[in-house]
Amino acid sequence: MEQVNQVLVSMQPYVLLVFVYATMIAVGFTTTTKQLGVAFRRPIPMILCVIFNILVAPLIAALVTNGLADSLGGKAEATTIIIAAVLINLFAGAPAGMKNVQLGGGNGANAVAMLVVLSMAVVICTPFTAPLFLPGDVTIPVSKIVWTLIILVVIPLGIGLALNSWKPTFTKKALKSINETSSISMILVLICFMLPNLQSVFDTGFYVVCIFVLIVFANFGITYFGTIGTIQDKKTVSLLSMSKNFGVALSVATAAFASYDIIPAMMTYAIVMMLACLPISLFLKHIK
Repeated sequence: MEQVNQVLVSMQPYVLLVFVYATMIAVGFTTTTKQLGVAFRRPIPMILCVIFNILVAPLIAALVTNGLADSLGGKAEATTIIIAAVLINLFAGAPAGMKNVQLGGGNGANAVAMLVVLSMAVVICTPFTAPLFLPGDVTIPVSKIVWTLIILVVIPLGIGLALNSWKPTFTKKALKSINETSSISMILVLICFMLPNLQSVFDTGFYVVCIFVLIVFANFGITYFGTIGTIQDKKTVSLLSMSKNFGVALSVATAAFASYDIIPAMMTYAIVMMLACLPISLFLKHIK
């Protein structure tokens, strides 16, 4: 089993890259630059998306975990759970959120515009908001966030938009295959990240898993019902907001919180988050 886990871990960056690129290219195949321009001219959903992700999401994580801190065991264990939940919720703007929007029937062009604005907001605002929710000095990897945006959003989206503009007949024929690649690689991402980290889930404990589930669903409920606009706006904001930038959060954790045994709890939260996205997205697809 150990050898299987090692193989799965080694596959993680590759299946994740295929998943993100296939998803973003598929979005580009179904989006025009004109649609993006319209999306950027509708500021209210984007402003709400930024507020929900930059302030509300980490606040909910902090309130829930601090409110239940006495039931989490010792002080060190409680602090670890609090940091893990808050840290992940500080870093919104995961490209994987685009798949949630696609599955749930949200607006792809609006989601792309929100993703770009949200990533910029994380770079600008998180150095100021992180100290409000986390202990100690937290260094925000600005360059990592920017490169993530360029490599995982700008480049594949640009490829999709360019092909859709220059070769629309090709994109119509290729869209089905790209979407299938995205869906298959999403399943592989779940397998490659979940199976090697099952022990982390067991070590974290059922009670903590329930707390993480509560935070994930509370964030979804607030973003969905709090978004002002059409049903599609609500879907787009809430589904995009469900996926957090786990890679950036993990890099901050290893740099700023090395003295805490925080990685198992973060892995558990990430698994809960990934598992929650699929059923919620499929459910919202039927909401008109």
